[in-house]
Amino acid sequence: MSVVSFSSFKWIKSFWMIMLCMLSGIATGLYAPDIAHAVASFGDLYLSFLKMCVIPIMMTAIISSIGSLFIQSGAMKTIGRMCLIYAVALIISGGFGIVAGEMGHPGAGLPEQSKQVLGAIVNDSSTNGTPVEEQKSQGILLFLLDMIPSNIFTALLENNTLQILFFSVIVGIAVGMMRTRQGEDVLQLADVLFRAFQKAISWSMYALPFALYCMMAGQFASLNLDILPAMVKLILVFYLVSVVLIIGSIAVVSLRMRQPVKVVVQALKESLIIAFGTRNSIATVPSCMQALSKELKLQSRVIQLVVPIGMIMCRYSMVLVYTLGIAFTAQLYEYDFTVMQWMLVLVGAVLTSVAGAGSPGVVSIGMIAIIASMLKIPSEVTIILLLAINPIIDPIITAANVSMNCATASLLAARKESHVQDQAISA
Repeated sequence: MSVVSFSSFKWIKSFWMIMLCMLSGIATGLYAPDIAHAVASFGDLYLSFLKMCVIPIMMTAIISSIGSLFIQSGAMKTIGRMCLIYAVALIISGGFGIVAGEMGHPGAGLPEQSKQVLGAIVNDSSTNGTPVEEQKSQGILLFLLDMIPSNIFTALLENNTLQILFFSVIVGIAVGMMRTRQGEDVLQLADVLFRAFQKAISWSMYALPFALYCMMAGQFASLNLDILPAMVKLILVFYLVSVVLIIGSIAVVSLRMRQPVKVVVQALKESLIIAFGTRNSIATVPSCMQALSKELKLQSRVIQLVVPIGMIMCRYSMVLVYTLGIAFTAQLYEYDFTVMQWMLVLVGAVLTSVAGAGSPGVVSIGMIAIIASMLKIPSEVTIILLLAINPIIDPIITAANVSMNCATASLLAARKESHVQDQAISA
């Protein structure tokens, strides 16, 4: 009797199967909310499994990659190049957000009925005790303190990705600078664990369509549709800018790899679908690594380093939220910013997004108050409204975040040369 292999079920995780399940989930959430709430927990269960595997993948990938980097020469040059490219990419995403906010005018000229709806939502959120003041307290000065874990096991238990990242980087540097046989054994063990958890992730992809159905059903069942007419301009601007960033990122990867756009889209398709469906950039780390290193043939060691660091530290999605949110607030209260004030918004958005690395989404959105306070404009209403539309905009800005991280990774990693591989094999 022949054993049926996993390859026989590839159709389960095909693009059309995934899209069918996502659309079915949306329909279930809108028209059968009771069923949607019942199945939503299965989506949460799948996401928890992904997070369980992603954290070990992230730790082992960073430890093995940065350890190997420090064993070789030129480590500081590589790190400096990473910082430069990340900074430029963050500024570009913020610039797109500001330009789109100025051109789209999402907060200007709202009809009286829309203002009444927004006022009702703000009043209702204030009555229910939305923790705006608590969110304000999260500032840039706490960044370094929050980054260093007092107990790594507590950081793992709380899924604090920023502290886990810091611990992994320190361990990788320390092991790499040992330059001993024992250090190389540690790096090899980390690499073995990395591949083992990557295999577990690949198995879980067969459950992805059903998981996305459950997650989409739960998200749309909890959606406040009353806010759509009032916030439709801002939502459309978010989607437009995100799509532009996704297309631009794919174009960058295509030019960098000298590959047709179709090949790049095919490689990154799974990562973007996971990002859109789960609304979690960290959950896409294994898929992005697979796409960039295996399908697009970029250096695995560099990809294993820059992808996890980029997903945690470079939150292009939050830069978009901050810049467009400030533009919306300024137009809503009829403020007219100068060029210097917009520059302050851009710099503030970049720094605040980095300072909030590892923070939950609710806290991250609340950190827009840091930028608003520098400009002397109110932020409470903006925070409440951004939280209200977050379930709608989060899928697309997460996909944009993942695509930009893939683009920056392609700029940092060299392509594998076939003749180098052949030489290594013959040697």
